[in-house]
Amino acid sequence: MLRILGLADIHCSYQYSSYIVHEIIRRRIDLVLIAGDIECEDPLEKIIDSGVDVFAVTGNMDDTYIYRIMKDHGIVIDGLIREYQGFIIAGIGGLSFRTNFEKVVNILNETNDLGRLIILSHYPPNGFNDTTYAGVHAGLKQLRDLVEKYSPILFIHGHIHEARGVSKYNNTVIVNPGPLMHGYYSIIEISYNNVNVYLHRL
Repeated sequence: MLRILGLADIHCSYQYSSYIVHEIIRRRIDLVLIAGDIECEDPLEKIIDSGVDVFAVTGNMDDTYIYRIMKDHGIVIDGLIREYQGFIIAGIGGLSFRTNFEKVVNILNETNDLGRLIILSHYPPNGFNDTTYAGVHAGLKQLRDLVEKYSPILFIHGHIHEARGVSKYNNTVIVNPGPLMHGYYSIIEISYNNVNVYLHRL
């Protein structure tokens, strides 16, 4: 079983990142996936220093400084695909969304086995965990089309703080952990093709 801790929208929350490190250890997390909007170095470094494996994408509020820090640590997967314990993890960041999206699509088109695909994106797919306070669906159609075409088993995103939740679209479980800046995070357990999601608040 793969045990993932899903995070999004850290927004410099150093205090909450300290609690997250405790959860990483207590819950024996295998992998942390961060869906962007980190903004500050300190909370990111604290999670990395816990020793857990981490993959992350940028958010629209991140800048090239945060990107470089993530790249130096080898955790950024904007526009990239990584293999992890039999899973393929594709990253679509918010700093250069269009470029990231095109790169990932090109790689996926050339990949033969996508049976255990996970997509880590800052933005949500249209219609899933994307309703703003104004009642508008702010997710992206390109991402919904991506889910339809490749049927990932898991899609983790952030961006819409008020749309924390879990949805299912065909065989894809779509998770918005909620913003860590308000203490929200998720635990995701994957056993074979079964995905169980638990939303938590610190």
